[in-house]
Amino acid sequence: MVYINSDKNQTYLIPQRINDLFPKDHVCYLIEQIAENIDYSEFDKKVEGAGHPTFHPRINVKLLLMAGVDGITSSRKIAKNTNENVVYIYLSEKTSPDHRTISDFRKDNKQLIKQVSYELNKFALEEGMIDLSHIMIDGTTLKADANNNRILDKETLQKLNDYIDKAVEEGIKVDEEEDALYGDRGMHELPEQFNDSEKRRPIIRKIIGNINKAIKENRKEDTEQIKNEINNLQNKMEELGLKKYSLTDPDARFMLNKKGKVELCYNSQIVTDKNGLIIADDVVQNPDDRHQLVPGVEKVEEQFGKLAKGTKVSADAGYENGEQMQILDERGFDLYIPGKFTATTEARQKKFSKAKFKYDEEQDIYVCPENKVLRNIGNYFRKKEQRHLTVYKCSDCLNCSNHDECVGNKTEQRSLHAVAGDKLFNRIKEKLKTKEGKAAYKLRQQKVERSFGDLKHNKRFTGFLLRGINKVRIEFNLACIAHNLVIINNLIKRRAAIC
Repeated sequence: MVYINSDKNQTYLIPQRINDLFPKDHVCYLIEQIAENIDYSEFDKKVEGAGHPTFHPRINVKLLLMAGVDGITSSRKIAKNTNENVVYIYLSEKTSPDHRTISDFRKDNKQLIKQVSYELNKFALEEGMIDLSHIMIDGTTLKADANNNRILDKETLQKLNDYIDKAVEEGIKVDEEEDALYGDRGMHELPEQFNDSEKRRPIIRKIIGNINKAIKENRKEDTEQIKNEINNLQNKMEELGLKKYSLTDPDARFMLNKKGKVELCYNSQIVTDKNGLIIADDVVQNPDDRHQLVPGVEKVEEQFGKLAKGTKVSADAGYENGEQMQILDERGFDLYIPGKFTATTEARQKKFSKAKFKYDEEQDIYVCPENKVLRNIGNYFRKKEQRHLTVYKCSDCLNCSNHDECVGNKTEQRSLHAVAGDKLFNRIKEKLKTKEGKAAYKLRQQKVERSFGDLKHNKRFTGFLLRGINKVRIEFNLACIAHNLVIINNLIKRRAAIC
């Protein structure tokens, strides 16, 4: 066996072009094509006139898209690649934007990134790569770039407020203030009203330190400013209905992640087509997916126009929302959202639980497991949940051998309280038992869940680097574009191979 001859100092008679060094079907060519079709006229207006020349926006667009495909999120690594990686050198057109240029471009150009997403989806639709006959919705929590040590809660804020009031009221002279406030404590020690957990938190120690310093130096304007900031924060938390507030990323919210840990996160939503292409994406602050069903469909329609009647919409149990499901059902969508009516969960239900009662929509009755009928006896409004319910009651329970197990109270008849969406839930429940229903729901698992798997594992997108809801939406949008670029490029390769 011999080694392959190599010579790193070998020169070329005819110099190679950069793109001779990577395959002709490389994804960078698709990135280049999409970037070249973007309208940059708004940027042209900004750079008109005298001044230092700037990088053309298409260069930053190409670099960010390629970095997304490679799972690179650091702007410094992207900048480094423009000097070392032939693909990045080609896409940067032999320029080398620094990391600050790339970072600022990424966080300041939300509309441009949306335009890139639109152009890519438009290209895929024109090439017949997008199938809108079945759209699939899913969401996941992604960690925010927020420091858990820089969090304030309502109780601590009130303690800080009370502490300032006490400090202002109790002293006129500095020495008297110190004696009254600190006693035998030094000024670096925290007041007794703060518990051990609060005393250990750096942000609390810093705020108390600023208050103490302002008191000692008799700077009333600084004390008032701190108090105003605390009051403003309390009012904001009250307005938003928050118990805790992050000073690092105020838009982030506490959510339960996939590992069962509660931390500051954002709820990231995607909608995919039958081919697994992400046709809509969003980032929201509400951890509950039940409110994202209609918005997900509307996001798709923003890009592709009104969806046809009969379009299949599938989502997991977390999206079960009677009100939103009814809206889509009335518009003619074919829903595959199991909620709590899957075969697995139904099998676990007790014999006389509501899930075991069969609903007859034509007669508007429920039939219990013992074939006794529960009829509609009227409606009422439940204030706590802010929704209308219909009561169904059986008149033939007392002589039933299973009465005690079903009802419990010997003097009572069995009743069911149904929400408006129960009729729709029942139709979906029966549909999901069919061969077609099982296949439609299985396809959702194969496509939309795989898309999140690709984002997290292949693209290494497991959390956000930017802060604020608008900036994280840009960041997530870029990751979804990168996911689509790979799928579309692979479809192009397959078509070329067939030809």
